Amino acid sequence: MKKLLFILLIFTLSCNTEKSDTNDNKTGYVRLFGKVTDFNNNPVDSVVIKVKDKNFNDLYQTLSDKNGNYSLNVKKGVYYSIYAIKESDYGITKLEYWAWNVPLFKDLEINPQYDRMEVYGIHAFEPKVNPYDTYRVYFRPMSLTKYQNVENAEKSDTIDIAPESLTEKDLTVKINNVKTKIVSIDKVTEFHTSGKYIFAYEIQVIKPKTGTLKKSEKIEGYDKITIEINSQETKEKGKGECFIKKS
Repeated sequence: MKKLLFILLIFTLSCNTEKSDTNDNKTGYVRLFGKVTDFNNNPVDSVVIKVKDKNFNDLYQTLSDKNGNYSLNVKKGVYYSIYAIKESDYGITKLEYWAWNVPLFKDLEINPQYDRMEVYGIHAFEPKVNPYDTYRVYFRPMSLTKYQNVENAEKSDTIDIAPESLTEKDLTVKINNVKTKIVSIDKVTEFHTSGKYIFAYEIQVIKPKTGTLKKSEKIEGYDKITIEINSQETKEKGKGECFIKKS
């Protein structure tokens, strides 16, 4: 009888421990989800979605289904980047989608779109000038056409795969899903880890006073910046996003 009571006690403790772990997982993890589409809003299946740290290690990953949908449970926190690409497309017909500085403190919907223009390395800051109503946004646009046609790249000090120029006709910038006014566009040179240089752009945009993000796309205390490029020069499209903590 004592042996039976002991077994029942161990079983009860085991059940309580499993229940506690489950509750911890529910409170400590959130859901990242969304739908991958092309620029005609057609779903794209078999896209790998990865959540990465600052060293570009893969922390979580999954694949989109036949309807383009994906879902990941991740530990709460701010993540360096989210990456999406159908790997059979990469470097052949398409380049990647990236989102940066992603705050995952609650369930969050992110809907990747990508094509032949990659909008890479987006980050933003608020200029220290009253009334603090603008952001400066840095990004590196990369054209697949120019990448595939780079000649003598190994002999040059500069990797020239960005559009020669970008104008307001080429760019759509949204903050919290509201199109914003671009007040300056500057082409700059970035030192690349390969020891070469690469072209990037820095723009300044006006903050809109309202937003139209769905509840599932919003994180309290953060602005979401979306950059879409439709290059008149290369006839390529691309999209990238980043989050910036409000001051």
